[in-house]
Amino acid sequence: MAHQSVFRWRYDRPLSLEQFQLRFPDDYACAAYLAKKRWPDGFVCPHCGSTKGWKLRSKPWVWECGGEQADEDGELTPCRKQTSVIAGTIMHKTHLPLRQWFLAAHLVTTHSNGISALQLQAKLGIGSYKTAWLLLHKLRRAMVNPDREKLGGYEETVEIDETSIPFRTKDEPVGGGQGRSPIGKLNIIGAVEWRDEGRSGRIRLEPIRTNGRESLHPFVLRNTNPHTTIFTDGNQAYQGIPDRNHASKVVGKLPAHLWFKRIHRVFSLMKRWMMGVYHGVRRRHLNIYLQEFVFRWNRRRQYRAAFDSLVAIGNEVGHASLRDIVGRPPVLKTLMDQVRDGIELDRRQAYLEAIAKGVPSVFAERLLDPDYVAPEPRVYRRNVPPRPILAKSRSAFVYATH
Repeated sequence: MAHQSVFRWRYDRPLSLEQFQLRFPDDYACAAYLAKKRWPDGFVCPHCGSTKGWKLRSKPWVWECGGEQADEDGELTPCRKQTSVIAGTIMHKTHLPLRQWFLAAHLVTTHSNGISALQLQAKLGIGSYKTAWLLLHKLRRAMVNPDREKLGGYEETVEIDETSIPFRTKDEPVGGGQGRSPIGKLNIIGAVEWRDEGRSGRIRLEPIRTNGRESLHPFVLRNTNPHTTIFTDGNQAYQGIPDRNHASKVVGKLPAHLWFKRIHRVFSLMKRWMMGVYHGVRRRHLNIYLQEFVFRWNRRRQYRAAFDSLVAIGNEVGHASLRDIVGRPPVLKTLMDQVRDGIELDRRQAYLEAIAKGVPSVFAERLLDPDYVAPEPRVYRRNVPPRPILAKSRSAFVYATH
């Protein structure tokens, strides 16, 4: 495959939309794919370990255990625990059809430059931008394999450098900080493996607060193997990293990309991708966007397998809610609990704090009423379209209304 780097679609062409629709025509096919990934050798109950079970007709992605387990007295009782193929995955508790999840994963992994939430909303016909944004962020969480191998190794070289992206808050000067100052910018560190003939291997990217030892040393130790030779510029903070060989080059007045071609190529493409697709990022979500770029770079010659990798990692990383991703605690509920639990926070102070954090006054006034009792949560039935349910034959489906 001498021309693989030039004619990549000849050797690594991903599934077309028509081929994808034939492979996953409905939720039934998606659930069967997830079950095969979750239990390669057949169903195994996570509660009792029994291999006896069956799929429920009312839910094509739920299995019920048919085994038995012993109680405290040694008597066998039926397990009958139900397990979903999406339980504990990024799709846990989802209200979207499984096929919509699969189509989103296919679009994300086959687009060379990625896809924004607004584009994904239009492609999938999702009514809410918030839903499309959350769907994308959950897929990005599945792009980081917790068991991924470190870079480098014995007699291998990893090139490391830092860069920055302009990001100025309203309290910072217009010109930003100069040199290595963190003011008005987002600092990023990157590492790339050396390959033969000047080529680049796998990469790692992470945001850092400073360019000192407290940020650089943990990154190197976390992302490179022992006895790896790290090639850096003249920054003295890289010296003294245990079990790593250090080779440095003082750049001086020459452009840095003349000596560090590989990592600066990564930085250049990353900045162009970030500004072209997302038109900039915020500090809170910078790391997850960097991990998406790492996923795309490391699989730039494996488009066909990227979908399988994304779904497989998504089965391992677990569920994350909107609050977990955004990181915003419920302001009104937190203040209400503090006032009710007797913490030294009077009602007037709590009211002013809620208004300052953007809580509407009609809701913030509840903090001023000592007799206010939160109403019981209302139970309602979600208006969702009917979903196909597993029937005896593959071609026959029974539609259920919820």
